[in-house]
This record gives sequence, C-alpha cells and structure tokens, in this order.
Amino acid sequence: MALARIRSFIDNGLKTVSTPLDRTVNLEPEVGVRIVHSPNEKTLCVTVIGARHLPQNFGFTRVNSYVVKVKLIPSKEKFETTSKNESWPQWNEEFTFSLRKETKIKFGKSKVVEEEINGSRFIVVTLYAILEDKPLIATEKKEADKEKNASSAKDGKKTGKKGQGGSSNDSQDTTKNKILGQLFSKGQDKHSESQASERKIFDKRRTVGATTISLDPRNFTIKPAKAKHASDVSTGDLWRPLRPISSGISGAEERKENKKGQLELSLCSEKTDKKDDTSGLLVLSLHRLRCSLQTMHEHEALKGQMYLKMSVIESGRITQFWKSDRFGPCVSMKFAPDMARVSAENPYEGALKDVSFVIKYVSKNKMGKKTTVGHFAIGPDVGGPYGEQWKQALAKPGQQITKWQAFE
Repeated sequence: MALARIRSFIDNGLKTVSTPLDRTVNLEPEVGVRIVHSPNEKTLCVTVIGARHLPQNFGFTRVNSYVVKVKLIPSKEKFETTSKNESWPQWNEEFTFSLRKETKIKFGKSKVVEEEINGSRFIVVTLYAILEDKPLIATEKKEADKEKNASSAKDGKKTGKKGQGGSSNDSQDTTKNKILGQLFSKGQDKHSESQASERKIFDKRRTVGATTISLDPRNFTIKPAKAKHASDVSTGDLWRPLRPISSGISGAEERKENKKGQLELSLCSEKTDKKDDTSGLLVLSLHRLRCSLQTMHEHEALKGQMYLKMSVIESGRITQFWKSDRFGPCVSMKFAPDMARVSAENPYEGALKDVSFVIKYVSKNKMGKKTTVGHFAIGPDVGGPYGEQWKQALAKPGQQITKWQAFE
C-alpha cells in the first residue's frame, strides 16, 4: 500500500509540472529561441525565450547570473539580454536585425542592399554564466576580520583628528591639491573606472555553451501568433542544447570527448625541393582550445588562471617556446595561428630525428603554484594520433595537417 501511494504521488506531481520539463528528454543545458522573418519590413526578430538545466556553480564558485548573446552571421550586429539569477531563467526579450543595409559610396551617394535569408546565414546564441566574487567555502571569520579592520581604521582616523596639531597652511595646501587633482583627473578616473569595471565583468564570465540556427527558408513554416503582416513567418519555439563552440574543420565531428580538454593544431612542413636548403621549417600552429562543461568545472576548482605552452625540444633541451596569456577556465577559446606558433628547422632529411613538440596545459593560482592539467607530445617516436600528424606533415610538404589532439 505504501509503495502504491508513493507511485501515485509521483505520477500526480509530474502531471502538474509546467510544459518546459515535459519537452525535455535529458538534463543538459538548453536555450529557447523563436525567430520571426518579416519580408515586408526586411527584418529578422529573434526572441530569447529562456534557458533550463543551467549549472549553479563552477567548481567552488557560485553562479551569480546568466546572460545570452545573439549574433547574426555574417554580420557585425549582436545583442545581449539582461542578466537573470535563476537556474531556469525566462527572458522573453526580442531583438531585431535589419536585413536592409545602407552602404556609402563616392560623391555623398549611398547604396541600399536588401539581404535575403538562406542556408548560408545563421543565428548564433551563446549563453554566459557570471560568477560571484566570493567562493562557496568563504568563511564568516574572514568577513568578521574585515569588519574589525574597517572599524579600527575608522577609530584611528577619529583619534587622529582630535590629537592633530599641524599648521593650517599644510591643511590648506592639501585641500588645494585635492581640488586641482579632482578637476584635472576627473575624466581620466571615469575612463579608467569604466575600463576596470568592464574588465572585471569580462573576467567573471564563463561560457556555458552555444547553439547555431540556420536561416533556411524551410525552417520558417509557422505563422506567428501576433503577425504584423500576412507574409510573416516563424520558426516557432526552438529548444536547442548548448554545445561547445566547434571549429567547423572537416572531421571535427568525429573527435571524441576528453576529460582534460582538446586542442586544434595544424602541422606544416615548409620545405623546398632542395635537400641542402636551410630555410625549411616544420611549423606547429594553435587554432582552438575545447573543453567539456565538466572539465571547466574541474579547472575552476583549481582556483587559478590557465595558460598554454608549446615548446620545441631538440636533443633534450628547449630551443623555442610560445606561451599564451593567462585566461579563466572556459569551454572554448580561439587563438591566432599566425601568432600562436613554434617552428623547428628542417634543413635536410633526418634533421628532425631528435626533435619533438611538447604542449602543456597549466593552471597558475594567486600564490604562484603551477599545476599541469594535461600535456602531450608530437614527434617521430610518439605513437597514436600524435605520431600520425607528424608523419602526414612530413609526407605532404607545404600542406597543413589539422587535427584535434587530446591532453593526456
């Protein structure tokens, strides 16, 4: 009887749950979007409905709020929603992209181009989590110590004013300097404060994931509920899972998930036909870093900033290296291949016998402690996919061999 009552209670409870849960098959992060195309007004209206199953903390840091960015590609227009501090936020915010572009030409004339939607254009929806300042394990003792220090500092200022016997000229000079400093540095202080606040907000952001929606006319098959024109068409409510931002290279969809993360690397043998030419190089370039959401949570628990280091090892010693700027734990990050690169000389056959590339993924905390999250090597004596990329690059001079390599 008890089991039967429990089962009936669960069944009745699930029936009363709102519709978002009814449409959900799994519990992965999702975002809801609705797109309306108006041919008469030459606009594309994107409504961010909401999101669900979002992570409430990253490692030992609690999530404060969530923000969604919407971008039309190819285009420079992008919009952001307001921040919501809920794990199932609902925005219902609408953003309008104009499909009528006006470009300036010579002699003060302008040209208007009306763009059409097709399969080559798409909407990118990216969801960010904004973290709190305090970690989850922040103790009340630290806050009490701060309050004590603040109160003691105030008491010290009060006593200092009572027992102060300085001259009036010194006080006048200090007040003059303060007034002059405020007048001349007012604009600079505002600019620096705004930059610092923007940088602080950007550092707190973590990419939960993104989804892309193709603007294929076949996807617009529903009439909008509140249509302004008879020709308006809509995609309806689309709930899409949030995925790490992919690179789009061939074979990228076949890569397997890795607990420590993956890198998109290209290896190219820039060598001429002459065997004695000293200008030959074997160049390794970095394109993108990719991690799963679980991996980012693990990196967040290290309480440090991340960086990547690529080194050229020749006969057991480092001859060249490249190190990225430090960044916060993230799902996906893009690098400039022309800057993020290292090279080894390849003047003749057999010169790369004792050469290898070593790539490290490191976390460095505020105390300066370094923790190697993952690493791997690409070289002639390395097996698996690392050795295959090396062999293919040497076998096809002048051709970039691009692959996703996982950290060990």
